[in-house]
Amino acid sequence: MSKIKTLYLHGLDSLPVSQKNEMMEKVGFEVFAPKIDYRIEKNIYQNLRQKIIERKIEFLIGSSLGGYISFWLGEDLGLPCLLYNPAMTYSNQLDAYIPEIALGKCPARFIVIGNRDEVVDPNENLNFFRQLNIDNCYQRIIVCEWLAHQIDFQSFEELIAWAATSYRVFKKSL
Repeated sequence: MSKIKTLYLHGLDSLPVSQKNEMMEKVGFEVFAPKIDYRIEKNIYQNLRQKIIERKIEFLIGSSLGGYISFWLGEDLGLPCLLYNPAMTYSNQLDAYIPEIALGKCPARFIVIGNRDEVVDPNENLNFFRQLNIDNCYQRIIVCEWLAHQIDFQSFEELIAWAATSYRVFKKSL
């Protein structure tokens, strides 16, 4: 089984964690996980977009702010994504990161919403994704009753395995 070239984007004020990278590698992702200081770095979106093209990234994984950016990169470049508690409901504060992008290019989206998320309102996040026109996007949402904003290692490992399997099933159906 060939590895899936993957970009992992951590959340605001967070860092890539080697244990999570190992979990992603274990289920078949070849992970590129840059350390990003979202508060300082300029042109984050364009820089990431360029790295995706250069590295021939096939799949995006993002958490919180990284999930928000991954959502838009997926739409922009037509890439599938896994989003952990993406900060979609903060779009007014985060629009500076993202150029204007039309919806409709992301082929598959796997979304994990923690029902105990204390940072991103889970109900607003769920409504955001339910209201999308997803006729051309294979979208799956899991609401985890036990999950807060911070993703514990066990949940991360279980959900990354689910996403990897679901993505492979989706690819075979094409």
